[in-house]
This record gives sequence, C-alpha cells and structure tokens, in this order.
Amino acid sequence: MKIHARGHENVRATHAKTLEITGDQDITPRATCVIGVGAAFDGQELALLRGPVAVRLSAGPHVATGTAVVNPLHAVTDRLVLRRSDHASPDTFAVRSTLVASALDPEFVAALADPANEVTLTLTEAGPRQPLVLVNRRDQPEPQGRPGLLWRAADASVDLDASRVPDDARTALAEGGVVAAVASGSLEGVSQAAGAWLAEAAGLGARFEVLGDATGAVPALLAAGLPVAPVIQLGRVDRRALAGSPCADLLRSASVPVVFRAPGADLGVLGEVLAGSFGERRIAVPDGRPDLGHGASWMPLPEAVETFEGDDESVFVLAPQERAAWNVDLRPLIPLLVEQGVTARTLSTVLRPFGISRRDLYDALGDGPKK
Repeated sequence: MKIHARGHENVRATHAKTLEITGDQDITPRATCVIGVGAAFDGQELALLRGPVAVRLSAGPHVATGTAVVNPLHAVTDRLVLRRSDHASPDTFAVRSTLVASALDPEFVAALADPANEVTLTLTEAGPRQPLVLVNRRDQPEPQGRPGLLWRAADASVDLDASRVPDDARTALAEGGVVAAVASGSLEGVSQAAGAWLAEAAGLGARFEVLGDATGAVPALLAAGLPVAPVIQLGRVDRRALAGSPCADLLRSASVPVVFRAPGADLGVLGEVLAGSFGERRIAVPDGRPDLGHGASWMPLPEAVETFEGDDESVFVLAPQERAAWNVDLRPLIPLLVEQGVTARTLSTVLRPFGISRRDLYDALGDGPKK
C-alpha cells in the first residue's frame, strides 16, 4: 500500500530511532522524526498488513528503502511511526525498522523540506505469512479494532460446531491467510472435524487469537496443537509458586499438559522441581514473532531455560512425561479414530507433545516396520 504526504519546510530528519509521517498540516523544527505532513491513512489497508514489510520512501528523484515488522498492537491514528526498537506503542505501525529519519542523506532531507514535493511511503508484505485463526463465540459481538477488520476481511470461515470443515479453510491455511472460526460455547465442545482441523492448523504454524480470552492459555494450547482439555491451568505464577505446593507436585506428576504464565527467567526453577526428568521434558513456548495472535513452537525444556532469560511474562505449555502419556492406554482407540476419518497425520500432531512418537502411532495402527 502507498501513503501519500508532502514535504514541509521544518523537516529536519535527524531522529536516530524513528521515522514518522503525520496527518497534521504543520510541524515545528522539534519534530525531528517527521518526514512528511498532510497524510491520510486507510485504516483497513493498514490493519490487513502483517509480518515483515519492505519499506520504500520517495520524494522527487530520491528513494530510500528498508525493512520492518508490523506491530500487532498498532492502532490507526493521525500519525504513522516506524521504530528501530521493539517498543510497540499503539501509534507505532512497525518495529525493527532499518529505515529511520537520520539514515536519509542531506539531499533527500532537502527534498523532504520542500512543500512542493510529494512524499510517498510504500509498504509491501515481504515475508511468508503465518496463517491466523481468529476464534470467537457465537453469542459474542463481532470484534472491534484491528482484530475486527481482519475478522470481516477473513479469507475463510469455519463453524467449529459443524461436522465438516470447508475446503477454503484449508486453502487459507496453506496460503497463510486469515480464518474466522466461531463456536457456540467452550472449545472443549467443538466437533471432531473441527478439533482435527485446529490441530492441523497448528501443525502448519498457525497463530491463534481467541477473542475475549484474558489469560492467553487457550490460544497457547491451540498453537501448541493441543485440545483445550484435559489440561491443568496454573494461571499466573512466579519462581516461588512453581517451586512450592501444589504447583511443583502437579508439574512432576501430571499426565496431561500443564499451562501457566510466568517470567521467562523463572523457568530455571523447573530444573530443581523436575529433577531427573528435567532433561526429558518438552515445553511449548511463544515463537517470538511480533504478530497478532499466539504462535508456539516445541523445544526441550533445558533449551527453553537457556532461551528465555528475561523478566517478560509468557504463556508456556509443559508436556507430561513420556511414560505418563500412556497411563491411560490410548492405542486401542487409534484405529477407531482413523476409521472415523481422523488422519494419521493429525493424530501424530496431536499426540506428539505427549511423548507419543510417529513410530508409536504406526505401531498402534499395525503399520510399524516389520522385523
């Protein structure tokens, strides 16, 4: 998309951390980040941009380029800011910008200071999109703000109560599109087909935004490829809570996933809590991409402890021990699920976090390698 503005005699372009275009008609010399005035912003077009973007700024014969990543918390106002850092205020359209005001050469700045020159900022999605699944309850109003714009412009829709998922929903996932999914009640009650589709979406790297969810637990579970039940939810905890009762006992012995919100640096206490099983446990962690919704990736717990060292809070999903996964023997049920149309690929995705490997799955189906 293109944003058109014009030059202004007070443009200085000396700010080393940001670049801004404003809808105001006038600025003072103190606005050192502003490089264009009188801009009009299309809220819908801006809302639909996601992920990495290529940035192109032009005025007269001068052109400068860079890259940035769209801020998922962006709200359309009368100014648009590209920021070098990860600081994601609502008026920051994009973070991690390689193009800031001070990067422009003197001739370019002179052109921006001429009110007769048109200033054009072009923003183009530059990387492969992650699919985005927006989930809402049928009895709730349509979402507002940026999620609402994405909801109304979704590439496909899914009724999570229905016995069939439409083909265009799978196409949207494959193409990194947006899917609006609606359920009548709790996600524990979605249809078998919808549950399999949600797991399939997670396997394709989809992000999940559950509208109205204040804890982040449900989208974290969906992004991890897990059903929302049975699980144990610890809520918001810290190092002390994780190490004490009852959390420590649940983390050690639970035969279902445990989901909790905690500072990343506090994961280290799990080494003491889990003792001998620490090195064998796996955990789903946020994928770290600044985009709307929750994305997750699985990694060994020791690796997660080394990776998450700061005080920022995130939602984590700890898988049960491998030996605990078969406390209730699911293997006789697997052929029956396949007969009902659940694919082996979907079963593999859903059961992997429980320590059930693809080989275990095919052994249960009687298709394991013959000796």
